Amino acid sequence: MLALRALNILLQGSFEAGGDMIKDNAEIYRVVSKLLCSKNSTIQQTAAESVALMSSDKKMCYNLAGQNFNLLKTLYKAPEVDDAVKLRALVGMSKMCASSGGDVNRNIIAEGAGVRIFKQIRQLLVKNPTEEARKWVIEALAYLTIDAEVKHDLVNDEEQMKIICDFSSDPSPSTSYSLSCIFMNTTNSYDQPEVQPEMQRIAEYAKQSVPKAHELDSEESLKTRISLLVANGVPSVLSACSSSDSERTREYLARSYFGIISNDEGKHCVRSYNRVELELFSIYSGKTRLKGRSMPHTPSLR
Repeated sequence: MLALRALNILLQGSFEAGGDMIKDNAEIYRVVSKLLCSKNSTIQQTAAESVALMSSDKKMCYNLAGQNFNLLKTLYKAPEVDDAVKLRALVGMSKMCASSGGDVNRNIIAEGAGVRIFKQIRQLLVKNPTEEARKWVIEALAYLTIDAEVKHDLVNDEEQMKIICDFSSDPSPSTSYSLSCIFMNTTNSYDQPEVQPEMQRIAEYAKQSVPKAHELDSEESLKTRISLLVANGVPSVLSACSSSDSERTREYLARSYFGIISNDEGKHCVRSYNRVELELFSIYSGKTRLKGRSMPHTPSLR
């Protein structure tokens, strides 16, 4: 138990160091799974937090997903389990849902699970809107917004968008990073793999997975989403977070902003945000990475 707490602290401080200790250690996975079944609330919370933190790594996420997704689901549904445990369980489930990277053909969790988790997280936040709960929710959303249905539901939820935008005043690096991931995902400002028709036919013939976008990630859906993001003041949030010391966070914020102004719906709505454009553009003056866009991102499935 104490060793697991120490591991959680290490994962939060230096994920690489903690991750190297875990990746190929089957015993740690076994212990975590066993502790998730404990009746003790403190042990449940520690184990659920371990799964939530470990699932940031793609390989560990796949190792954990099979059995532990159902264990986390059981914890969430149990009426006697504390909300703090349920929230950590939902964050772990969020990361497992995000492991497909937005490709509906590679989902390891049933389609639609991301939307259900989003709704459950929202209920917990409304019930107990503490600072700690809000930070866990922001982290979960950074992963869940890979899912096109979650993007759609989130931008249409004014109350949830207000909570997210209000969090831009939080100076912590992890919060700024999570926000930058949320906005980069909702504006589709990541690399969109170009699949040549010939290669697609070959892949289908060889029965290999071909990246497939969701219908809610279509150009028309994106235009509507961007209009709603602008209406909720997201360009101002991008500006507020742009002083982050993290180059990656600033990059994702810049990608998000240029994702907005490169769309016709956003271009006409953000004319009054010239200061934002100047601040974010200055981050990338002299660089050529603005056209390049990374895969749907989270804080992140490494």
